[in-house]
Amino acid sequence: MELRNFKYLAMNAEGKMVRGRIEALNRNVCIKYLQSKNYEIKNVIEYRNLLTKLNQITIGKVMSTKQLIFFLKQLGSLLNAGIKLISALELLSIQQENRSQRKLYFELFQQINNGISFSKALSKRPKEFPNLLVQMIEVAELSGNLGDMILKMAEYYENQTKITNDIKSALRMPLVYLAAALLISIGMTVFVFPRIIGLFSSFEGAELPGITKFFLNTGTFFANNALLIFSSVFIFVMLIVILNKKVKRFHYAYSVFKLKIPIFGSLIQMNNQILIANSLSQMLSKGVNSVKALQTVRGVLSNVVYKELITKTLAYIEDGKPFSKAFEESKYIDPIMARMISTGERTGNIPTLMENLSNYYNGISDLRVQQLKNSIQPILLIVVYALVAVMILAIMMPMLSLGSQI
Repeated sequence: MELRNFKYLAMNAEGKMVRGRIEALNRNVCIKYLQSKNYEIKNVIEYRNLLTKLNQITIGKVMSTKQLIFFLKQLGSLLNAGIKLISALELLSIQQENRSQRKLYFELFQQINNGISFSKALSKRPKEFPNLLVQMIEVAELSGNLGDMILKMAEYYENQTKITNDIKSALRMPLVYLAAALLISIGMTVFVFPRIIGLFSSFEGAELPGITKFFLNTGTFFANNALLIFSSVFIFVMLIVILNKKVKRFHYAYSVFKLKIPIFGSLIQMNNQILIANSLSQMLSKGVNSVKALQTVRGVLSNVVYKELITKTLAYIEDGKPFSKAFEESKYIDPIMARMISTGERTGNIPTLMENLSNYYNGISDLRVQQLKNSIQPILLIVVYALVAVMILAIMMPMLSLGSQI
């Protein structure tokens, strides 16, 4: 959809003349936008040029997850306040300052105005609106509680984002500590230790301690082969990235490897299980059948191991086997999750059990992440301090040795 470009001249609330440019669906929408800013409109003129045509081109994703959450909260609140969907979208479009997002909102507004359902309009922009959201909106359109569902999905994405960010934060700090230790090591071996040679060369017969020689040799090696080392690392990383994208077997093996990494692998497993539990809980509790719910969840997951788990579950259901069988057989599913799903099958109340499971995982996620931080960070700090201490010792020992040899 192409937005039209307008120049305007208006007077603001302070009585000052304001000139500007704006993109809008049509002249009436442009005027509504200016009126929403309490402007007294003097003149509005439409214009076109090469730059306006180039500005219509949008590359990549228009909305981040954070912006999606904000959009859902605004839209859900407006709908629950009694405003119709088309009016709510028009209001959000007019108020949006970001050009790309305003264009997206106008696009949704235009499609709703043309008689397309909201879920269908969202499905045409899969980069911005996940399949799970589209499916839940479709269910809400049938049940008539669109506002509540939109707010519920905003809460879901907010919780999921918080869990993901907490896990990333727990993984980020150890990497920062390790990077700090590596930089300290490289800096001292390349810049500090070579200067010791100049000091010792002036004393005939002075011999460097073994630990100092080790760091000197290491620094010399890195200095002489820096280009080769960094080129090799870059090529290795790029090779991993390319194989991970192009070779299915390698991608699967790499996904399994990440799940088996000590400590960090358990966090990745927990994040995927939370995503499965939360998504199934949302869909099954709203009456979506298990097959459609599982197909949607499979599209939400990014880890191929868990995608294959959902595929296997769908195959078992088609063969008349229990819903929980594939979960019980998987090495990467918490036994608690498998048992609760099995219990839900026996009692005929899987939606309630999935909701309880979702609440359980959401409750323990903060505890697990905090436990990880409390256990790993002190260990890594000790490693960094020990490394620095060894290097300081390697610097001080030649001084002490020189004093004794003199």
